[in-house]
This record gives sequence, structure tokens and C-alpha cells, in this order.
Amino acid sequence: MAAGPTPAVRPIPRGAGRFVAVGHHGLRLVSDNGTEWKHQALGREGETYRAVCFGNGRFVVVGSYGSGNLLASSRDGVKWEPGFKDGRYWQYVRGLGFGGGTFLAIGGDPGAVGSSRPFTSESKDGVKWSEFREVPGKHILRRLAHGNGAFVGVGDRGRRATSVDGKTWRDAVDAKAIDTLVDVAFGNGAFAGVGLHGLRMTSKDGLTWAHRQVGEEGEHLNSIIWAGGRFVAVGMGATYFSRDGVRWERKRNKDAPLTVAYGNGLFVGANWKGRILLSADAVNWRQVYKSEHHVEAIAYGAR
Repeated sequence: MAAGPTPAVRPIPRGAGRFVAVGHHGLRLVSDNGTEWKHQALGREGETYRAVCFGNGRFVVVGSYGSGNLLASSRDGVKWEPGFKDGRYWQYVRGLGFGGGTFLAIGGDPGAVGSSRPFTSESKDGVKWSEFREVPGKHILRRLAHGNGAFVGVGDRGRRATSVDGKTWRDAVDAKAIDTLVDVAFGNGAFAGVGLHGLRMTSKDGLTWAHRQVGEEGEHLNSIIWAGGRFVAVGMGATYFSRDGVRWERKRNKDAPLTVAYGNGLFVGANWKGRILLSADAVNWRQVYKSEHHVEAIAYGAR
């Protein structure tokens, strides 16, 4: 039977938004409502996109294949401008952020312990990137947030660092491995980070962290976002809500995702393997799509 016509590619209307999901085998998917997913694009076996974000009217994704890095940009999440930067089998991009009109990629040698040789790269459009620039530090940074005119990164062995331009970094001096933050977000004038066993901490500048709190054993918080005027931290078994990063409300969840995005009043996340989940409250989740290939990250963008 002949295949039906391919759905028309519709650009993001002004004032509207779109979700983009990326993952293994070069997977890319788009959705205008978080429920219906279409325009699946795949790459080669072994291609993995690990991070996606939106800025300057573009979705940008980063990942790896073989010896180096995949870097691609798209205005609609459907038509992509692909790129590749050699990583010499050790310089791998692991995180991506946007702020101050600039995309910032962060990475290093993910297999090295205590000598990961972290680096950064900047781009205005996700197509042309600066050369990889090694920055001080023993441990790789993996997640980024931007606010108060600066990027704040969190990574391995409790590392927390901040940079105004993505080139010069300062580290928090009191970082401990036990306080490793898995993700970080900015809202209401502060950064909030989350980690294992319900760990939550806040900072104004990324250097001094306070209000350390923990949850139940095994209650790992994997993703935090600023959504609807409050921080929303989603973990295994519980979702935490806070307007200031200091006072938190805990609600038990079920079948929660490992990564979360927010847009159009909806939370969209992903969990193994290839499951895309939807929620109106970040507590009650339902599966809306199942891909053959695992989804690593989801982002929302609005023009």
C-alpha cells in the first residue's frame, strides 16, 4: 500500500509554541500540543542527541557520534541545519543553555574522573560555533541555567560554577560530592538546584548556596524547571513546588519522567524507553507517545 501524504510542515506562528524531543539514533520529533507527535527524523545508528533548547527563534540540539559532536539548528523543529565538530574521542558536549542572546555548549571527557578537561563553545544561531575552549576545573559541567546576567552550571562531584560570558568561570568553593546537583533552573531572582535523595539548594549568584534540604531515601530529583511562577522539581516518587526555592511543597507522583519541559500550560517529559509523558500538574502523568528509540531531552519554544 502506498504511503499517505506527508503532513505539511507548519512554521511556528508568532505567539505560538512547539515542543521538540530528541534522543538516540538521531531521533527528533515535534508536537504543537504535547500529545500528537510527528515529523520524526532519524540519523545513523549510534547518533545520540543529549540536549535541546530554544533561543533566538531557533531550536538547537547537541549530541555525539563516533569521535565527535553533532550540533544542529532548526527554526521549526522539522528542517535542520546539521553540523559536526571533531572531539578527538574525548571532547564531548554534554550540556546546552541559552542566555543573553547566546547558546552555550559545555562538555569535557565524560569518562575521566578528576581530569575531565572541561570546555565550552558559543553560538548565536546554533550553526556556527566557536572553537572548543578549555576552562579550569577537574570535573565536567552537565546542566546550565541563565539568570541575573550569568550562566550557572552544575556537574560531577558537586561542582557548581558561574560565568558571565561562558569563557571565564568561577567555582563555588564549598562544593561537596555529597551535594552533587543533577539539574538547575532560574526563577524569581534565584537559582535552584536539585539532586539525589530529594536534595534542593538555592543561590543568588551560583557561588554561595544555601537552604540545603533533602527528601526521602531514593527520592532522586532528576529535573527542575521554572513554570507558572514557581520552581517545579520532578523526581522518582515525588514532585516538589516552590516560589522561592526555600519553602517547598511535596506531592507524591507516579510514573514521572526523567526530564521535563513546560509550555502552553502543560508539562511534557520522557522516560525509558522512548516514552513521552504528559501532565497538567507535574504530578499525574500519562503516556501519549512511544518511540522505538529513547528520548533524552525535550524543549519548548515560542516565537
